Amino acid sequence: MSNHSLNKDTIDVDDNKDTIDVDNKDTIDVDDNKNIKNDNNRNTNRCDEVCSYCGSCITNDNVINKNNNKIICCKFDDNTNNNNIDKIPSKQPRKIDIHSHILPENIPDFRKEFGYGDFIQLHQDVNKPGIAQMWEGNRFFREIDEKCWSPEARLKDMDNQNIQAQILSTVPVMFSYWAKPEDCLKVSQFLNNHLYSIQEKYPTRFLSLGTIPMQHTQFAIQELKRCMNELHFVGIQIGSHVEKWNLDDARFHEIFREAEKLNACIFVHPWDVIGKDDMKKYWLPWLVGMPAETSRAICSLMFGGIFKKFPKLRFCFAHGGGSFLPTIGRIQHGYNSRPDLTQININGDNESPYKWLGHFWIDSLFLDQDALEYALKKIGNDRVCLGTDYPFPLGECYPLMKCGQFIENHKQLTFEMKEKLLFYNSLEFIGKEEKDLIDNKNNKTDENKDVKENNVTNNNNYSNTNV
Repeated sequence: MSNHSLNKDTIDVDDNKDTIDVDNKDTIDVDDNKNIKNDNNRNTNRCDEVCSYCGSCITNDNVINKNNNKIICCKFDDNTNNNNIDKIPSKQPRKIDIHSHILPENIPDFRKEFGYGDFIQLHQDVNKPGIAQMWEGNRFFREIDEKCWSPEARLKDMDNQNIQAQILSTVPVMFSYWAKPEDCLKVSQFLNNHLYSIQEKYPTRFLSLGTIPMQHTQFAIQELKRCMNELHFVGIQIGSHVEKWNLDDARFHEIFREAEKLNACIFVHPWDVIGKDDMKKYWLPWLVGMPAETSRAICSLMFGGIFKKFPKLRFCFAHGGGSFLPTIGRIQHGYNSRPDLTQININGDNESPYKWLGHFWIDSLFLDQDALEYALKKIGNDRVCLGTDYPFPLGECYPLMKCGQFIENHKQLTFEMKEKLLFYNSLEFIGKEEKDLIDNKNNKTDENKDVKENNVTNNNNYSNTNV
């Protein structure tokens, strides 16, 4: 695990102050009753480009050179001109995107095979090359493009935006926790084999989070072990709940214990959101339900004592932790005012909600600079890592945004801090070091190569593990 730390240029989070100190200067002043003081137009003044050398935000006032895809700001006015601009090395923050979804281009007809259920299928649009429709049984779900299944297509975006690696995970609608356990295991195996085939082809660019049949403890542990020991994933992605069970339910304890033992990280993503049938208009399940689901997951794990019971287990929560951080004051007050309801598995000041801030990670998908600054102050700059929800519309990604733009374009974050949030924190969460992104393929053993031949040669051979 990376122990990268910064001795300077850090954001100093002090509970006794209402400022975020950046490099001991240029403070961001926080007004308790409003947003950031004297900066109400921040979100409308975001820059679209950064200096190719120093990573600073480029504006109309400071750009001096723009040539051959390199943009240099006024900091280098004395040292640069159009003749030597190409000699200046590019210096942009590296990025590891931990929140990136992918699907196989061809998915078996599981509904036909199993004889029931609204399993997802992809229907390629013959009239629109590179476009497919996702169908949930007989119901249209959404339209997607080739970036949702083609690693080659997404590599172009990654190269253009300096993304060193994506941590791949399936689309949550594929979890299939509602299915028969043995069928969910087969679906999980198929999806995990597909992820493995991509990371084997591009070992320095893609790592994987597997999916497992959480509704069946034995099968879940079986597939978890295969993901970690044979497929060499960095961890798993799970839903914010599993059918009628919250994540603190006793049936999941053995899964979490095994994940901790295997050094697997866990990325928690909302799905099957609360009240979705009662708020179908205005995209409310995505805009309201998903943030609530993520807070539901964090609170269940915290109040249920899972963070306490498995202290080395690394959790990260999607979408900036959802509505958890904005409501942490209410959650803390509930802990204090109704200990009879909240202090069952944890208790006292040392295990209060505020004390767990910094224990887990959240991704950076806030989509708002004020929210980013608030999160850095509350949870700490060690526990926010780049997550874009690539390649979906609500993500911090194409076509409306650039991956990581709210961090990269932040005028008061140093280059070192930007790279920490965009790169090093992700490394720590997945339990890797920089060299792992270089030597990954060369470190494969002969035994590991046998796995590829025996288990993943044909993606359709998803039932290689006995059920």
